[in-house]
Amino acid sequence: MLLEAAGMVRRGHTMVLAVQPGSWLECEGARRSLPVEPVLQRQSRYPPLILEFLRLIKKHRIEIVNTHGSVDGWAATIAAKLSPMKPLIVRSRHKSTPVKNTFHRRMLYGRLSDVVMTTGEAVRQDLVNRLAVDAGHVVSIPTGVDLTVFTPHPVTGDVRAEFGFTPTDFVIGTVSFLRSYKGLPILVDAARMVCARHPEARFLIVGDGEDRETIAGQIERLGLKSRIVLAGHREDVPTLLAHMDLYVQSSIKHEGLPQGLTQAMAMERPVVATAVGSIGEVVRNRETGLLVAPGDPGQLAEGLCELIRDPDLRGRMAKAGRRLIEASYTFEGMLDRVERLYERLVHERENGGLSPVSH
Repeated sequence: MLLEAAGMVRRGHTMVLAVQPGSWLECEGARRSLPVEPVLQRQSRYPPLILEFLRLIKKHRIEIVNTHGSVDGWAATIAAKLSPMKPLIVRSRHKSTPVKNTFHRRMLYGRLSDVVMTTGEAVRQDLVNRLAVDAGHVVSIPTGVDLTVFTPHPVTGDVRAEFGFTPTDFVIGTVSFLRSYKGLPILVDAARMVCARHPEARFLIVGDGEDRETIAGQIERLGLKSRIVLAGHREDVPTLLAHMDLYVQSSIKHEGLPQGLTQAMAMERPVVATAVGSIGEVVRNRETGLLVAPGDPGQLAEGLCELIRDPDLRGRMAKAGRRLIEASYTFEGMLDRVERLYERLVHERENGGLSPVSH
């Protein structure tokens, strides 16, 4: 959301972020000089929240409201419907978490929104099939990668030494929120199998989250503290990716299109990933990476071991992955598609009605 907002501001549009007070988004948005409005968003305060969104729509003369969650989805949508300005309503859907087929959700994703925007075709198809939403009402626009930041470059600095890795260690890494749906306990189990067969293997888990202590405890119980490093939140992700010999995505559910995965592919890192959500749209098995079943540490370990043993396959898939990102998943390309969608919606509203979106 931050990157998209900054990109749209750079292109001359006005963007306003309505975020939870005191949140990371509020602090980071302000640091990047983006217009930020702190709004306390809780289910228990729907009436005042609707009024607050009405005030913001009027204050900033909002033409398009883009909602991302449940509480803001309902409150901002109702505010937009009540507002004399009648802004267009875009409902964003990032994850492949199944949406319950209820009357309320069919209304939210159907008649109450002007368009639904997903981060992958699998997420789009699930909404169309599960909620019977008109296929012309839902568009897939995957999150793009900034190729000025995530691009192959020589390894520099003492990053490996910082984590206790040697130059000859084979580093397998991931960048992820530490949440259950990311499948990190599965990855730790797979790491135990990989390390038993490849003593040179080391694992680097970059990111933080609610499951950190659980994962740390699992690592200690399995005696893997010398093999797996929990790096925590880092701002130098491109540098860390450059030091990884192999990238792994172990998600077990809820996934859309993980940014860490596409960023790793942009940097020509070979990848092993699970077939969840829209991951299979970028990880084309044995072409741009290895695709394995989710929730199976043995199969994940086999994929990792195969690529450890086969540097030629790693190199071919890494280059193919970079070419795919360059062709279809760039940040500027994403902004182009979002901008065209917004401009078409505004134009059609001003000229008598909306037509189905193309996808």
